Amino acid sequence: MRNMSLWQRMLLYFSVVLVLFSLLMGIAFTVLFARHSQVIHQEEMQKRAVALAAVIPAMREAGEWLQANDGMAEPMMRHGHGHGRHGMMNNGGWCRRQISGDSSFFHQLNELGDGDVWLVAADSQMICSYGSQNGDTMTELPREAENLITAAMRGERVQSQAFSSLLGTPALTTAAPIYFDGRIKGVVLLHHSLKNMEQNLWQGLRTLGLSLLLALVLTGIIAFVLTRRFLRPLLQMQKTARAYAAGDFTARTGIVQQDELGLLAADIDALGAELEQARHERQAMQQQRQEFLAEISHELRTPLTILRGTLEVLWQGMVKTPEQTASCQQQAMSSLAGMEVLVRDLLELTRLQNPGFKLTEEQLDVTEAFREAVQQAQVLADRKGIELRAEFTEPLVVTGDYGRCRQLLLILLDNAVKFSPAGETVTVSQLRQGKGWKFVVADHGCGIAPAEIEHIFTKFHRSHDGNNKQGTGLGLAIAWEIAQRHGWRLSCVSQLGKGSKFIISQS
Repeated sequence: MRNMSLWQRMLLYFSVVLVLFSLLMGIAFTVLFARHSQVIHQEEMQKRAVALAAVIPAMREAGEWLQANDGMAEPMMRHGHGHGRHGMMNNGGWCRRQISGDSSFFHQLNELGDGDVWLVAADSQMICSYGSQNGDTMTELPREAENLITAAMRGERVQSQAFSSLLGTPALTTAAPIYFDGRIKGVVLLHHSLKNMEQNLWQGLRTLGLSLLLALVLTGIIAFVLTRRFLRPLLQMQKTARAYAAGDFTARTGIVQQDELGLLAADIDALGAELEQARHERQAMQQQRQEFLAEISHELRTPLTILRGTLEVLWQGMVKTPEQTASCQQQAMSSLAGMEVLVRDLLELTRLQNPGFKLTEEQLDVTEAFREAVQQAQVLADRKGIELRAEFTEPLVVTGDYGRCRQLLLILLDNAVKFSPAGETVTVSQLRQGKGWKFVVADHGCGIAPAEIEHIFTKFHRSHDGNNKQGTGLGLAIAWEIAQRHGWRLSCVSQLGKGSKFIISQS
């Protein structure tokens, strides 16, 4: 069983169910058919017996038979078989008289009744029937047979198998009273062998068996076809799953059905689409990782080269004067400071991009955090001769990280001061936006080209302007991640030669 394929097991199970169903149907048919046949047979015999009882008074031989057998109890009594007519009916034996001859009265009755017909006259224990030779035979009737005759003498129409032992074969006997001038003068007993009914039953069973066998063969063929048809989608889904296992995520089942198999096929196709998308994303991440490593290598190569060259000059004693020595030392410290800033920003950005990194969440006044950022940026603005103006209108309570909020605005202010010429103004404004809010950092610097705006929040993107020589290209990327972590939106609007606006707003 374990080594059988699914379609073989389904075919086997289906065949077993069909066989069991056929057996149950056969048993039910046998019982119902036997009962139905018996009822029909009994009704038919009852009709024939009644018909014979009605025909007998009109036949000439019937009167002769009655005269010949009327008072047959007395001769039997004279032979010592009883003490009076009443005693003979209860304690004496029964006599059966056979009458032969092709034209006899009883021969006609057998042909009319389509069976063996016996007649019993009233007040008599003589049973008359058609036989191969004439003669009287003493017969002992079973109690049930005597009760059948007694009931018929009372005018009842009764049936029984009590005469089977006398007939030597299973038979059904139907008794009906014979009326002469409104009085019961006798009883007709119609015997019919049950072998005919059994033969009809066996013939019906053979027909049923052949029909069930033919139906089983045809159903087996249909079951085989339906099973293969049912399993075809499963085989196609298996083929698709193997393609996924081999790395071919473009494979599809191609099954469109409005049933459970169709839903399963749709889920497999959706899984393939997700795997294909995940592969593209993984490839994109790998490419981004390679680009990231290349950018880091590029960013570190320049200060490391400068630092190494400076140290070699000092090591080899090529510097002769104290002024040259101081210049080399200052250049080395500047390179180290640049690398320190780059490494710090890289660590900061990597930490923010890590899904497992959690910001501190607390109720805070973001206006207060931004006001503190403006105070820290004031030193940079004063150094460059730029006026830094803050226009905060009201406290704004949000849930977030106080230090990260201050860092976000400080990055934007540093960027605005860096790209603004001396004597200009950088403004931080708090504005209402419907039911929400927004903060705008505006400068009057050189502006950003439209082609660069969509890239300014990516890693290592730096403007080609000379004002950004010392930048790492990570500041705005860090600001973008901080805004995203707080559920805010960071956008930029800029015009070349007129300045830029960085907008922090609710998503």
